[in-house]
Amino acid sequence: MIILEQKLNRKIPVPLYYQLKEIIKEEIEEGKLKPGDPIPSERELSEKYGISRPTVRQALKELVYEGWLTREKGRGTFISKPKIDYGFIQHFTTFYDDMVEKGYSLRTVILNKEIRKAGKEIARFLQIGEDEEIIFIDRLRFIEDEPIVRVNNHIPLALCPALVEEDLTDQSLYRIMTEKYGLKPHRAEISLEPIVANEVDSELLDIEKGAPMLLMENVTFTEEGQIIDFFRSRFRGDKGKVRVNVYKEKQGGD
Repeated sequence: MIILEQKLNRKIPVPLYYQLKEIIKEEIEEGKLKPGDPIPSERELSEKYGISRPTVRQALKELVYEGWLTREKGRGTFISKPKIDYGFIQHFTTFYDDMVEKGYSLRTVILNKEIRKAGKEIARFLQIGEDEEIIFIDRLRFIEDEPIVRVNNHIPLALCPALVEEDLTDQSLYRIMTEKYGLKPHRAEISLEPIVANEVDSELLDIEKGAPMLLMENVTFTEEGQIIDFFRSRFRGDKGKVRVNVYKEKQGGD
């Protein structure tokens, strides 16, 4: 039986549900609650802390949305596995290579792969004409058999016309582009934006509509400055985290 030792403080202007949420998070971070451990029921937590069940429910709901807890139908609520560290955002490597290096099992499902016109928005990112053709690739990527991210790549067709015929299942796209077409990624311009899941995200990623997600937009360049890809990735917010190292740029005598 899990015992949460900390108490709620009713003298401070912090909502009780939020205090309970922070107590559970802190005990997870300190290792007192471990992955797979069951959380006490709403009734048990309500009685222990002298708060209403809706208050407990709000705390647990937010912890599930943030990935600290996992609900299993018919079984209960449990401490989640540690979040995946998306380290590939900090140093240029591929999602595939970074996950394999960390020891995760990775699986890819190709949802769509076709040649289409760039259109106004994608042409702006790729710096090509709107009527120029691109290879559009729509992939769903699984880690440890859980759907984690949906990725849409947009690659100028003229750079690698045969790429559309390649089998991209469980392979690194950028490795193929490097080895077969001489298009070696060197740097990227990345933007990150918090979003919420729509109906398609909910269905494909097995999350609730409105659940927190992370949108990453990425323009990839070769060392010569040629743009070879623009992709959008829609990550589940409950299964991963982004960690970024920031350094002060050296100037003059610094």
